Amino acid sequence: MANDLQQQARPLIDRLRQRGQHAAADQFAHHVLQAVERGSLLALRETCETLLTAVEAIDPVTQTMVEELRVAVERRLNPGPGPSATASAGGSG
Repeated sequence: MANDLQQQARPLIDRLRQRGQHAAADQFAHHVLQAVERGSLLALRETCETLLTAVEAIDPVTQTMVEELRVAVERRLNPGPGPSATASAGGSG
């Protein structure tokens, strides 16, 4: 799981650096590593949300990359009901 998040975060960090956003890239890389080391997905989600706000003006591709990472973290934090829970919720009536 940690490796997946690091692999997903790497292109975003590289893109931020390519776009001249070195401080944001360094800060994000630090938070990703810290979150993985501590297993703190909550911190990573918060960092993604902060970064989303910061990069909205950069370009839509970067914004999409951040949003995809945030959604991946959110899925791990809140896996939601399984298929059987969804089926039984729709089947009662």
